[in-house]
Amino acid sequence: MDAKQAYMSKPWLAFYGKDVPHEVTVPDISVHALFDQMAKKYSNNTALIFYGKKISYRKLKELTDRFATALNDLGVVKGDTIALYLLNCPQFVIAYFGALKIGARVTPISPVYTSKEVKHQVQDSEATIIVCEDILYDNVK
Repeated sequence: MDAKQAYMSKPWLAFYGKDVPHEVTVPDISVHALFDQMAKKYSNNTALIFYGKKISYRKLKELTDRFATALNDLGVVKGDTIALYLLNCPQFVIAYFGALKIGARVTPISPVYTSKEVKHQVQDSEATIIVCEDILYDNVK
């Protein structure tokens, strides 16, 4: 059996639990709209836990909406690219969904990149805004 045939036989399905469907229906909806739907449905549930602090879906939606407004106030428009140079933290999630809500593209930058690598990714992606943490600012500067 060649590689394509092996792939097409879906051998990973043998490892699925009996309650896991082999096929899923992907809704025809944008990621940010789906997030907003789930935030409304599960508003009181915990969306994120960061260093023991819990953030509900309601609060996360509020924060993403506020960030989207801030980006809009800065002049970011649909189609602009925003670089997210953040550690694994709630701010990454907030910035990601906030950017999507205004129609911006997102290019995540690894926090371990050197300033040369950051420069290359920003130029290559044509990012007009960089959201970074204070400890990473020197690499941006």
